[in-house]
Amino acid sequence: MERKIEAERYREQTEAFADLLPHTAVLIDRARAALRLQPPSRHLAGWDLLVDDLEAAADLARDRLPHQTSDGTAVLHQCQATWAERATFLKDLAVQDTPPLPGPELPAAEEELWAAHAQDIRRRHMMYLYESRYDASGRQLTVVGVPHLDEPAKDCVLIVAGDVDSTTMRVLGRYDTYDQALAALPPPVQPGVLHPRGRFSKGAGTIPALADLIEGVVGATHSQAVAEAIGHVASDGTGPCHLSQLSDLLGECADFALATETVAGRDLSVRLRGLIVQTDLLDRQLRQALDAFEDTIAVLPPHRTPQPRHIKPPPTGRTTPPPAPATATPPRVPRRRL
Repeated sequence: MERKIEAERYREQTEAFADLLPHTAVLIDRARAALRLQPPSRHLAGWDLLVDDLEAAADLARDRLPHQTSDGTAVLHQCQATWAERATFLKDLAVQDTPPLPGPELPAAEEELWAAHAQDIRRRHMMYLYESRYDASGRQLTVVGVPHLDEPAKDCVLIVAGDVDSTTMRVLGRYDTYDQALAALPPPVQPGVLHPRGRFSKGAGTIPALADLIEGVVGATHSQAVAEAIGHVASDGTGPCHLSQLSDLLGECADFALATETVAGRDLSVRLRGLIVQTDLLDRQLRQALDAFEDTIAVLPPHRTPQPRHIKPPPTGRTTPPPAPATATPPRVPRRRL
């Protein structure tokens, strides 16, 4: 059955790539034009490299199409897989012909007032988290609900830039409804990936159900998908077969939390690492982790771009790790159900 599914996926990739190949040069040119319109941001270098790699894959595929050898077919398959997995952001860029919108901005005095109010509400566990995304400049933007500053009995909606658990977060806009805030948000950019070097490799003798959950976390871009994966383990993971691969799943989930580069994410990563060696209270602990992931509503930063497969990337210098968060344990945050 698994071989049949894999063969069908390969057939679909082959057909889609054959239709797309004549148009790849146009997509590449338009994507590069759109990149020149982007504001300076941390993810641009990775995006440039990704465009170059996709172009190299398309050129290599055109070169190997006439050669029906086993080696040529293997290379062509790899090129097809590259485009199938990594071309979404390229297509998004190709339709952009104007600079991205910068988003809302409050006057300095009003922003300072609302930022202090939002931080106080967050500390008191009264902030609702609706949505999180990254914009073209690489800012993390979160839509949150808080009691109104002047009328505490009423709620209002804020657009916050930065980690909601950080003292440096900014309030960019205040709105009466969630729909108004959503309309004011700048367009999102494609989130990053958990493993820039490639997907998690399934080992021999894996249990399909749990292996599929691990793959789902590896391919996830939003914390809600991670919460869903943990929910399946917490509900059905009492048997020894699931527990044999549990450490793999928890390791992937912990890596995802850390990759969000938020205070809540770093704390959640530490908690999940502890669960790997403390399985005696597994079900209850996993449920707590599930709730934390649901409340985080985080997406992966766009600078976590996949590494190129068909070109050699330029050497990179050593980077300094981010400083430790000011608050080690962020508050438990309820999430409003829409």
